[in-house]
Amino acid sequence: MLFFLILISVLFIMQTVYILYYKNQVRDIGNQLAFISEHDSFKFIQSQIKPKELYQLMNLCNELLREKREQNQEFERKSEEINETIVSLSHDIRTPLTSLDGYLQLAERSDQLKEKKHYITLAQTRMKQIITLVDQLFLYTKLKNQDYRLELDSIEVVNVLKRRLFFFIEEFSHKNTEPILNLPEFPVRMVGDETALERIYENIIRNYIFHGDGNLIITHEKKQGEFHLHFNNKLKPNQSIHFNKIFSRFYKEDPSRSQLSSGLGLSIVKSLVEKMNGHVYADLKDGQFCIVLIFKTEEKESLYG
Repeated sequence: MLFFLILISVLFIMQTVYILYYKNQVRDIGNQLAFISEHDSFKFIQSQIKPKELYQLMNLCNELLREKREQNQEFERKSEEINETIVSLSHDIRTPLTSLDGYLQLAERSDQLKEKKHYITLAQTRMKQIITLVDQLFLYTKLKNQDYRLELDSIEVVNVLKRRLFFFIEEFSHKNTEPILNLPEFPVRMVGDETALERIYENIIRNYIFHGDGNLIITHEKKQGEFHLHFNNKLKPNQSIHFNKIFSRFYKEDPSRSQLSSGLGLSIVKSLVEKMNGHVYADLKDGQFCIVLIFKTEEKESLYG
């Protein structure tokens, strides 16, 4: 009888000690959480003993801490992107606005009709550039909306390109160049949005007008079920391109350059191409900068050639 009393007493003491130690570990976890929260620490919860319940509690706490840190990092990254966006847009819009104001002031002060008309023409050019910048930003914002959908229909790829090239005939003339074309004589059809395709071509051509050198060479390549368009041009002397960033928003080869570009053009190209189930990439081939558009042709057109 005495033996059983001693045994029960020992078990009771051991259980009491274990419960006190267990409570101490729970208290310690609480203290660690309080320290991490107060100091925004990157530590994780640790414990000397790991019974099943306590181990599950620690894992849950650490998982929540990990998610919270990832959310904070994502928030900081987006905040930084927003700040960069504001700075970029402020610069891109302020620059033509400043020159617009200057030209209008010069036109107002001028007494000569010919000179006044000249300044007004320059002011109108700056106004068009501002409209283009705002239009690019508006389209980019729409494309970032996951619910935004294009109106897809059967369209002819090559004719749309030729119309866009004709639209830039004056810009080509100012560069003393003309596009060199190697395009198919037969129609190439795809399922897409004609307005979006026009914008894709326009942004690629405008990118060449602003930053390219030499002639714009456009060639094609046909593969089973696909149509590839290659836009090639020489790089300007000492020109460098970060190909891993070229389709990123607000990417500019030289942020300090004077060209009035939003840095959204090729990012919009990528978004529009992908919304039409296509693919786009940039490369450097034989010293020439190359943008390649890849579109899936309609089934009846995939056997052309």
